[in-house]
Amino acid sequence: MGHTAGRFGSRGIRRGRRAARLAGAAALAAAALLAVAPSAQAAGGDFTGALAASASTVKMGSTFTVTESAINLGNTQVSGVTVGIRRLGFTVVSSTPPRTGICRIAGSATCSFLLLTGHETQAYTLTLSPQAPGTYTLQGWTTQPSTGRGFGASVTVTVTS
Repeated sequence: MGHTAGRFGSRGIRRGRRAARLAGAAALAAAALLAVAPSAQAAGGDFTGALAASASTVKMGSTFTVTESAINLGNTQVSGVTVGIRRLGFTVVSSTPPRTGICRIAGSATCSFLLLTGHETQAYTLTLSPQAPGTYTLQGWTTQPSTGRGFGASVTVTVTS
């Protein structure tokens, strides 16, 4: 028994074949991506971070610096690194961005898309001025969102009048 295509009959067959071709092409594209994707170790590399403040006690009206560093511990480059500093209670007077990346200052100061070459350290430094006396905790982080790996630390700064 042969198939005779009526006015609408062949469209259903064409749609089914088109869907099958698209599914096959998608599977091939996914396999190709998996074949060329580097291993997690090579993509992520070995990196860490460090948070440092120039003072643990500051007076109102003075300034101090806080620096978050991204440190590549290996020979291979590490891409897609983000560094950030949470600085509630302080006003940013100035900033020095790392060599690479895109930076912004809002509730937290962050630099994204850092590219670290082998054994390179890049730092994001903020010069801060306190807004009121008290004890504050500054938080810093270095992460690689694509791998979920990262480093976090905090420092306590006391502001006196």
